Amino acid sequence: MRVIEQAEIVAGVDLEDFKKSVHMAAGDLDNDAALQLALESAEAAISTATGYPLTPREVEFVVTRGSWCRWWFPVLPVVELTGLALDDGAGGWTDQPLAGAWVQQGYDEPQLVLGASWAGHAASGDILRVQARVGGPDQPTVNRLRQAIFLLAKEWFEAGIAIEAEDAPRMSFGVHRLIRQARYRRPCEVA
Repeated sequence: MRVIEQAEIVAGVDLEDFKKSVHMAAGDLDNDAALQLALESAEAAISTATGYPLTPREVEFVVTRGSWCRWWFPVLPVVELTGLALDDGAGGWTDQPLAGAWVQQGYDEPQLVLGASWAGHAASGDILRVQARVGGPDQPTVNRLRQAIFLLAKEWFEAGIAIEAEDAPRMSFGVHRLIRQARYRRPCEVA
């Protein structure tokens, strides 16, 4: 998956909420730049680990074509299908119409369905480029992910300012459990 969003992607968690939610030394809470960096890094790590982008963004997937008519997205939710293209054999892409293709179960197990009427079936090309708008999971999932992000950001921030020599920081048990509860795994790749 490659993010192709042209606009700035809005953060799914807020620095002020983070400061209110964690217990840290008063002096550490004034270091906004370092806290924001830890928070952004933790959000990216948690979103990647779970397959749930917290906020909407436009992304691109490259899929090997075959005899399948249904392909499961590796992230959740998929809000909208925005583009399809086939490789032209010379390093470029030939755009294909969206008519006859759609996203099914976008908030549960998102699938790209290429119906019998999709014009791309008659076109040549071994690779399909799929562009879609993804992100913004349901509120219960957002709450679990938010807590995991806050815990991980705090751990990374504290490890980064530690004076004594320590081993590289690892994710705590709580972060692992929260990730495991929220992780999306597609049931299969193609059918």
